[in-house]
Amino acid sequence: MLTSPVTRTVARAMAGSVATLATLLVMLVPIPMAVADECTPGTTPDGVMIPCEDDAGGGGDGDGGDPGGGGNGPQVCRDLGEVVPCSTEYGGWDGDCYVRNASPQPPAGDPAWEGHEPGDGIVLECTPPDCAEAGGDVRACQGHSYYWSADPVAPVGPTAEELAQRAVAAMNLTMGQIGSTPPATTSNPNAVGAIGLPIWLWIANRAENTIGPIARSASEGGLSVSATGTLDRVEWTLTSASGTTIGAITCDGPNAPGTPYDGRNSAEPSPTCGFGADLNNSPGSLTLTGTAYWVVEWQSSGGLGGQIPFTSPSNSTQIRIGELQALVQD
Repeated sequence: MLTSPVTRTVARAMAGSVATLATLLVMLVPIPMAVADECTPGTTPDGVMIPCEDDAGGGGDGDGGDPGGGGNGPQVCRDLGEVVPCSTEYGGWDGDCYVRNASPQPPAGDPAWEGHEPGDGIVLECTPPDCAEAGGDVRACQGHSYYWSADPVAPVGPTAEELAQRAVAAMNLTMGQIGSTPPATTSNPNAVGAIGLPIWLWIANRAENTIGPIARSASEGGLSVSATGTLDRVEWTLTSASGTTIGAITCDGPNAPGTPYDGRNSAEPSPTCGFGADLNNSPGSLTLTGTAYWVVEWQSSGGLGGQIPFTSPSNSTQIRIGELQALVQD
């Protein structure tokens, strides 16, 4: 059961008093070596010791968690007795909040520097677990704060944005194989289109990474990101052998993949994507080039999200256009 920030503050204050009393008792009463060796206390980024007690599962009972000096089980982090992730996109757990290096660093004179100058230590960002669970922009969340530290904290793992980029890489988004009328000379050396007829365009090898949608995820250190890629548009250019651009069109949204030619009247234009007859006016060997543009929407388990535009490398092919010759008979 989650507790309110006010309740947490009071509970932490009480816990701090108990910890202080326990420290005094430890100073007065010798601890047997067998007990002292069972657990190694953790330490916050600014040097404050976090007491812990080893348990059978290897996790610490203290808020800082067992950093591994005790049992053989996995690391366990707790907040007022509740198990919490040891790391999130907001930083690593230090017993009171998730801590990371503030980015960007506050300007000189900001109260967070606590009288120090930029370059003298670093300002850390403290995000309470309630704020981390809520996600999003945590700066306005109650309990979120900044404070000075002599040393920066080590990175605890990739950020949500970095995991989103991993998910995009796993998609292998590409510009698919070009389908056209006439077909490419590489697939049919004898294929010749007629000048003045529409040119149909489509993506021939239809798959999730060529026309979408495609979903991938990535996770590390208790943080996960799910992402979905959608083909936004395909930009096509038609150029002559001399490199002159004859035509350029954009097929977007549901029309982006184009429509494969189905053998209908060749004078009919493509219902979704292609060059009109007015642009097919240059005979000879022509180059078709397609470039696919994607939009990837991502969402993290911490509540962050966003968009990543992605442009696939272009794909080109050759087609041949000839002039119709009229045969006149007496």
